[in-house]
Amino acid sequence: MGGGTRSAWLAFGSIAIVLTLTGCAGRSWQFWKSSPATDSTTAAKAAPAKAAPAEPAAAEPTRPVVVTARPATAPESVTPPSPAPVNFAELPTLPDIHFGTGLVTVGKADAPALDGVVRWLKQNPGSLVRIEGHTDDLGTSAENLAVGQKRAAAVMQYLVTKGLDPERISIVSYGSDRPVCAEKTTTCRAHNRRAHFLVKAR
Repeated sequence: MGGGTRSAWLAFGSIAIVLTLTGCAGRSWQFWKSSPATDSTTAAKAAPAKAAPAEPAAAEPTRPVVVTARPATAPESVTPPSPAPVNFAELPTLPDIHFGTGLVTVGKADAPALDGVVRWLKQNPGSLVRIEGHTDDLGTSAENLAVGQKRAAAVMQYLVTKGLDPERISIVSYGSDRPVCAEKTTTCRAHNRRAHFLVKAR
């Protein structure tokens, strides 16, 4: 009986020791394991290093835009077009022949001026002449055109009688459309009643 009791107590004591050791196994008695809270040095080594926020790049100073003025280029020389055929032009040495109101014939007073025209044309056989007939502003347009035509024809007839080839002479009437004086006066109208000469090379 005494031996059995002693064995029972030994078995019970062994179980108690085992239970005690087993119950402490999950708690703080495992002092040799590292603590979950690590020091700052270890944590810094373990955690990946975060990139420091990049400093904003210093803005480059705005450079002023400099526009260099270029000198204006000289215009290219333009070749002048070929001269147009020579048209009739005024010749100051050939004076106008003036007419009285309503008159369409040349008189003795006009002979010196007309003879000067004949002389010039004979000295310049390569020239043609055009005789323009003009009137003042009195009368209708149709009447003035007819009067201008008769005045130019009368001057042409005089030149032909002096020996000029009629093929070198042409006539045209403008009536009152091309006055040399615009005033409504007697003197001004007298300037407009005229036969005017234009010449050109053949």
